[in-house]
Amino acid sequence: MHIRETGRSSEMKEISVPLLETELHREREADMCRRGGKELSASANECEREQGYAEKSFEETKQHTLEVHGNRMSEQQISNLESLDLKSQITVISDDEYGKKFPKADVNVLGHCDAEGNIYMKKRSETVISHVSTHETVHRCANREVIEDGAYNTKYVSGLHEVVRGRDGTLIKDANRGINEGVTEMYTLRELETRGETEAAYSINAYSESRMWAQRLEQLVGEDCIADAYFGRDNERLQTTFNRLDSGRADAWERFSKNVDILEYGRTSDEIERAQRELTEQYIEMLLNKDIVDEGVL
Repeated sequence: MHIRETGRSSEMKEISVPLLETELHREREADMCRRGGKELSASANECEREQGYAEKSFEETKQHTLEVHGNRMSEQQISNLESLDLKSQITVISDDEYGKKFPKADVNVLGHCDAEGNIYMKKRSETVISHVSTHETVHRCANREVIEDGAYNTKYVSGLHEVVRGRDGTLIKDANRGINEGVTEMYTLRELETRGETEAAYSINAYSESRMWAQRLEQLVGEDCIADAYFGRDNERLQTTFNRLDSGRADAWERFSKNVDILEYGRTSDEIERAQRELTEQYIEMLLNKDIVDEGVL
């Protein structure tokens, strides 16, 4: 099922770049506007061309993801992806338009996939648009559910990301956000490289810390375990496998996920350094345990 909640930052899947590139692009846009009608007409054509880049990347990513991971998806999920209308699903707009439409978005954000699966992105070069469109399309292909519990709480699932809200909309839980972005970007780079779009793959540097820990997570639990959780509905197996490798600690996954969140969204150097240290210690112990498990001892 689709997440039905919209307009909440915790459900917005976004990708951002350094401020300098954003400011330079805004200066170029302002300069084009000052030059007059001819340039504005060219800008309209450019926008149409950039929209085409985004739609092409969306379609290629969607089709390849269905080929590779469709066996993990529910029938409804596959049906929803196959029936998508590109024109209504993807929108490429200027920085100013993006800022007006999403005033709470950070200036560095290049694009996002909202809770309804609509993708918005800022006008950029072909390679950057290809990267952003691919990243957001991977989000769009991830498992998306709305689950009601007996206590009138609602859980919104998108890939590994889980958000729980009370009946009145109060946020109760926001988990796995950082590692979800890391896994998304890991799949994004692989998709771009598969298509031979190496320049697009490295046109921006997004979620590098989270992606590194997503790769290490995959090394620990295996490709299928992560893919089944991200594209399918088997988060429980991912967390159970992870906890077992961390000497059976019941809170192993929770500690890992929270520390990855701190690396990506932490506010102080002290908390980020602590998270890095704890993640490294946990990872080393789990690697040792994995060797024992692989030998059939643990």
